[in-house]
Amino acid sequence: MLAILFLPGLLFSQTSSSQIELILNSRWNVQDAGINQDGQYFILSRFAEGNKLFLWHPDIAAIDEVKWPGMEPQQAFWTQSGNLIVAFEDQIFEVRQKKIIPLMTDRDIQAYDPKLNHTENLLLFRGKRPNQLEAGLFTFDFVYQNLNQFEGTKGCRHASWSPSDELIVCTKIENNRQILKLFHWYAKSYADIQSDSLDFIQAIWSDSDYRLFALASGKKQSYIINIRKDGSKPEIVLQTKKSLHLLHYLSEQNKILAIEETLDGHKQLITIDLTEHYPIYPIKP
Repeated sequence: MLAILFLPGLLFSQTSSSQIELILNSRWNVQDAGINQDGQYFILSRFAEGNKLFLWHPDIAAIDEVKWPGMEPQQAFWTQSGNLIVAFEDQIFEVRQKKIIPLMTDRDIQAYDPKLNHTENLLLFRGKRPNQLEAGLFTFDFVYQNLNQFEGTKGCRHASWSPSDELIVCTKIENNRQILKLFHWYAKSYADIQSDSLDFIQAIWSDSDYRLFALASGKKQSYIINIRKDGSKPEIVLQTKKSLHLLHYLSEQNKILAIEETLDGHKQLITIDLTEHYPIYPIKP
């Protein structure tokens, strides 16, 4: 297993306010969002009466709400084939087929945060059995009906698939520090990424398995850090005092789709332009 340790004092940092563009203001109180290949967004918002899910295309003024009897959406994601999947309680809802599917209830597992891989044959999720106090990572193979539990992942959060589906990244607290852990898709540990002075909140993949964009915090600052998985020198691409949550890397625009918390505690949807610090050029893994 590869262990990557670095000190933020050695990193390059330069931040420009022009990097950030507002997409939806805090009135929408955005909790989650994603964009498909046609440029259509799903927007998961939290209001006083509960969570609501919307579909929106920037070229069309109307925003349509996605409703289904008894469903209060907790999470959503686009699949590679363009289907919108909505997670709520112990079920997922396929919007295109208008079909509700139980989530691991036949395996006696309480499942959270489901994520399909790009070929849509493996489901990654956090789960726990009745005798477990803390959730860990699992994958379920729809083709062979195999359930695979990852060792050493209790407490892991913000898990996601790499572009090739070969790797999985998540965050976990170890030795009073929040670190990044990388695993092979078949559950073998690949690498730990940690810092002496920063806590890693989450990470998203770029357009290849070669690099990650990690969100870290320390000294009352938030940092977005470009990390190459070979252990070469990381770079800070954004430094801010605001609270962020990273959603996706938009490769064609060279931007990160993210959520920014405002002073009143509401959340707005933004993009972060990486062109100044992360010029697009071919990557050779």
